[in-house]
Amino acid sequence: MSTAGAIRTALLRTVFLLIGAALFLAFGMLGLSLTAVGRTTANPVVGVAGALLVVALLVATSLFPGVRDVEVAAARILLVPDGELVDAPAEPRRHRWRTTWFVLAHVVLGGLVGTALVVGVPLAASELPWYAAPVAVVGILAVVVLLGPLVARLAVVCLGPTDTDRLAVAEQRIAREHGQRLLARDLHDGIGHALSVISLQAVAGRRVVDRDPDHAAESLEIIAATAREALEELDHALGMLRDEPTARTPDQRLTDVPALVASYRSAGADVRADLDEPAGVAPLVSREAYRIVQEALTNAYRHGDGSPISLATRVGHELVVEVRNGIAPRRGTDRHARTGHGLAGLRERVALLGGDLEVGAPDTVTWVLVARIPLAREGL
Repeated sequence: MSTAGAIRTALLRTVFLLIGAALFLAFGMLGLSLTAVGRTTANPVVGVAGALLVVALLVATSLFPGVRDVEVAAARILLVPDGELVDAPAEPRRHRWRTTWFVLAHVVLGGLVGTALVVGVPLAASELPWYAAPVAVVGILAVVVLLGPLVARLAVVCLGPTDTDRLAVAEQRIAREHGQRLLARDLHDGIGHALSVISLQAVAGRRVVDRDPDHAAESLEIIAATAREALEELDHALGMLRDEPTARTPDQRLTDVPALVASYRSAGADVRADLDEPAGVAPLVSREAYRIVQEALTNAYRHGDGSPISLATRVGHELVVEVRNGIAPRRGTDRHARTGHGLAGLRERVALLGGDLEVGAPDTVTWVLVARIPLAREGL
């Protein structure tokens, strides 16, 4: 920190302590008035009771709603603490007495600073010899400056996070990062599928545009519809990131797989599907299984050699999704060529449902993806 910055910080901390001095004066005047009553009645019990009443009032004031918020705001602005202060504690009750201790420290230390500046400095300047007065004044000011870091440290200790607060922040961060990963995964699957369909339809339309204009027009309609769906899904995901309501929540299930297969077939892909009736499959599993099929078909189209794609689903004590496709020649010697975000997302989906995913090339010409998900018939 530069010299100017250090001086500014010291002045700000002194201002914070002077605020405490003002509070000390207010409560001190009340205590003096009660003590005066005790002297008038010649009853020391009244004076002691008055002092205890002042302390009780100060403690009660520290427990008022909003006092902690004021102290945190003032400490953050004026004390320039080195640590973190908590605005909204996870467990407010655990912070009540910590706030009380800080308010008491603020008032007492502020009282010391106020007394030193208002009483100590004038007395030192007027009562001490000329050679001792400057030393005393500098010493008093040094003590005032040194009390600044002390109260700043007390602010971090009393107004800073507890272990519970840190755990709550960590859980929120984990939940936020998990949600972001889920959105990234959904975007990868949805947009990736849409681009695959658009690519398929564009190639098919270009091949038949001269001899079959109607088929080409149908391909263009599919491209337009797929692009709209992709934009809606992107808008949904961005709305979730901004915590904004969205008009549509993608909710395809296993019952929509035939339409998914048809979209590939209409573009000329040879998809051979053997699909069990998804009766009794829980909605959550059904939605995730659709995404698995979607990503698997997308990968098969992107990385396959153009040979028939085999898709099979089996519903029993577990749901099995199996996709087989030929490997393009450039990938025939690399069994680990597909290591992008798609397979990582699939593994996350299957793992969250308690299943397992097997991917790989059993030989040099075939790629196989098998997802097994246990089924709970009572529903998820």
